[in-house]
Amino acid sequence: MSPRLPDRRQVRRAIPRPLRHLLYDISPGRRRRWRRNPGIERVGDGAVALTFDDGPDSDGTPAVLDALDAIESKATFFVVGEQLADHPEVARAIGDRGHELALHGMTHRRHDRLSLDEAREELGAGVAAFEGVLGGRPRWYRPPYGGSSPALATVCAELELELAYWSSWGYDWEPLPAAEIARVVLRDLEGGTIVLLHDSPRYAEREDVRPTAEALAMIAAAARERGLRLGTLGAAAPGDDG
Repeated sequence: MSPRLPDRRQVRRAIPRPLRHLLYDISPGRRRRWRRNPGIERVGDGAVALTFDDGPDSDGTPAVLDALDAIESKATFFVVGEQLADHPEVARAIGDRGHELALHGMTHRRHDRLSLDEAREELGAGVAAFEGVLGGRPRWYRPPYGGSSPALATVCAELELELAYWSSWGYDWEPLPAAEIARVVLRDLEGGTIVLLHDSPRYAEREDVRPTAEALAMIAAAARERGLRLGTLGAAAPGDDG
């Protein structure tokens, strides 16, 4: 029997954390794909868009929603179709509490590796799941891992979806404490920032999202000190009112 090769997570864990995080940040492949397939990376001056990927999640999402209530902020949640099917009541609670919902795909696989027909199937199924649970169509689509492609851009145009990326994140797919998540987000926090965080551990290396929820108070306090408004992507996007 041939030896079993380590999976990608094992390889990543073998890299010292500071170097691993640097590689996440510079990622020339991701940046190259973003240039070839443009999407929104920043919002209007003075605004900060809070966004959360990978939900809805019956454990993680409520904690994030409560933390957002505590800081009196709204956010945009990029939901996964298969999660919508499992937790429709959580998805509806996001909207009922005044937040924006957007699409993260039907599944959380690498969408940038899909053919044009596969991309149509993936995003079409995601939009159908979104409509079935929430009754409306999403405006934004963020591909998992930020992996865009010409096929995805073509399907987004067909489905009238706008590609959404980010300009700050908290490495919160890893099991980091709240203070570290906040520190990384605040490193790049300025007017126009789109913050990427996660409200579900389903596709991540950590077990729960409480550190993310706890980090929101620190992020909000620093934003106030810098004169920044936290809110949804739709409200903060250039050309939008709000």
